[in-house]
Amino acid sequence: MELKEGTSVFTMSGEEVGKINRFVLDPQTNEVTHIVVQKGWLLPEDKVVPFQMVSSAMEDRVVLNEDLDDFNQLPPFEESHFVGITEAEMGPTGVPAYPSAQAYYWYPSPLGNVGYPAYRLEDSAQPPVETTRNIPENTIPLQEGSNVMSSDGEHVGDIERLFVEPESNRATHFLISQGVLFKDHKLVPAHWVRSVEEDKVHLVVSSKLLERLPSYQS
Repeated sequence: MELKEGTSVFTMSGEEVGKINRFVLDPQTNEVTHIVVQKGWLLPEDKVVPFQMVSSAMEDRVVLNEDLDDFNQLPPFEESHFVGITEAEMGPTGVPAYPSAQAYYWYPSPLGNVGYPAYRLEDSAQPPVETTRNIPENTIPLQEGSNVMSSDGEHVGDIERLFVEPESNRATHFLISQGVLFKDHKLVPAHWVRSVEEDKVHLVVSSKLLERLPSYQS
């Protein structure tokens, strides 16, 4: 299976629901646990899709094994929540005890208007917001274009796509691109990866070894 950012994702019935935005990878096992499907005209938000829902994945098309009704029930990739004020942050009159703290007030509080939340005049910032991601703990939502770094600290290319073994859902190789105008491509085994960050992949091999790899021809 090939996973490439921007590849169209279809349901079993042939409806396009969006395009691949990220691949969620467990860096300890190289297992692809989910893909993130970017919102399109059928989706109100980016969705996290378990990889076991993927029936087939090619360079230009990913097909799911579930219909759209089920697909719409999947969680969004990111959710934002207002952060509440704790009792320790509130003063005796119900006003936040710290200058940076914020809270919601409702009528009949003298600080608020009827039906609208209000803030102290000295608080100009928006209410604090916390964003969470609906992916397994310790996984990485890897993006296409993430930098690939050799063991000697050289930037040796950028992630272009993943190759996944369908039975185990494990990434077997990363395809990396090199150059700007005239791109060269190298196929890097996944076991050469030392660690993975959201925008960076670190290898256990040197840049000189990468240079000796043959160019990849699709």
